[in-house]
Amino acid sequence: MERCALACISLTRSCGEQLGIDHFEDIGPCVIMASPGMMQSGLSRELFECWCTDPKNGVIIAGYCVEGTLAKTILSEPEEITSMSGQKLPLKMSVDYISFSAHTDYQQTSEFINILKPPHVVLVHGEQNEMSRLKAALQREHRGALAIHTPRNTQVLSLSFRGDKTAKVMGSLAMTAPEPGAELHGILVKRNFNYHILAPEDLNKYTELTQTEVTQRQSLHYGGSLPLLRHVLLQLCPRVEFSSETKCRLYGCIDCTIENSVVTLEWVAQPVTDMYADALVAGILSASLQPAPKHLPLAPKLDRMHFKECVLEMLQEMFGEEAVPKMLKGDKLPVTVNGATAVVDLATLEVKCPEDDTLEKMVHTAVTNLYGALAPMKAPLLPTSS
Repeated sequence: MERCALACISLTRSCGEQLGIDHFEDIGPCVIMASPGMMQSGLSRELFECWCTDPKNGVIIAGYCVEGTLAKTILSEPEEITSMSGQKLPLKMSVDYISFSAHTDYQQTSEFINILKPPHVVLVHGEQNEMSRLKAALQREHRGALAIHTPRNTQVLSLSFRGDKTAKVMGSLAMTAPEPGAELHGILVKRNFNYHILAPEDLNKYTELTQTEVTQRQSLHYGGSLPLLRHVLLQLCPRVEFSSETKCRLYGCIDCTIENSVVTLEWVAQPVTDMYADALVAGILSASLQPAPKHLPLAPKLDRMHFKECVLEMLQEMFGEEAVPKMLKGDKLPVTVNGATAVVDLATLEVKCPEDDTLEKMVHTAVTNLYGALAPMKAPLLPTSS
């Protein structure tokens, strides 16, 4: 249950400006220390009138109250109070009283610190020399284990605190025992001040959240040359998967359909996929404005030996000459980095490295990108016009 508490003591900015309700954002459970303590007007009165009708909230009177003031009146816990505008408001919030003296001696201050055991203590409201003496005495007593600050008026003081948060792994992610150094990918969910890590597919089981996908579709009229459009798309896309003469998948994530002079692109919305789709749209629109060329350049056939030489040179530049063999026989190319060996099959472009997944991904990405830059597309994307 969310709860807000209003402690009625003095709280001002370092420059002396009184805080107002405009500086407060009601975003969850909190404790507000507000003045004046007798709640006749000001921030404490405004917050009290906003919160007093909710039984989840509470007010703590932390000082002496004069008869006839609102703070003195609510100590008797009446059923309703009168607001500054004259409106009757029901009093449902809890009311407590704590004697909090602003003037203490060394013994009282030391006992208060020993009970709370705070990492920082800020001494204010005192003569500078006396506060320096109190600071020195407290430091001697706590032997430097306590950070004590005595800022001057209007001086900004920044305090650093370290906090650890624990998240409980639930659902399908908890089926596998954790291993040291292993990465865990999931969605962090905060519920009732507790943190949980869930797989996206488990959101509807353990929370009221659901997972959805946004599919985008864009249709473009294309009345230009179909061979030119084919050439432009072949230049843009390093990888094309064909399902029919008029349907294919571009970049492995965008479905393309050409029908009745209309090019339709469909994809699941993601930052990278959206970028690919924007590049395709720009290419299609650019091709539609160009006149039909008489001849289009043909892609050269891939020279397998040249491809192997390029792979060797690229991997040597990436990992050093000692990481790859100087001569290559067959289609198996080992790449050894920090004791881990990734084996590249140049015939299928498969890479295997059981010892290091990161090395395997790096080598696979580099080899496939190089192949895409050198290899021609084997199947036509669009039928040529007669």
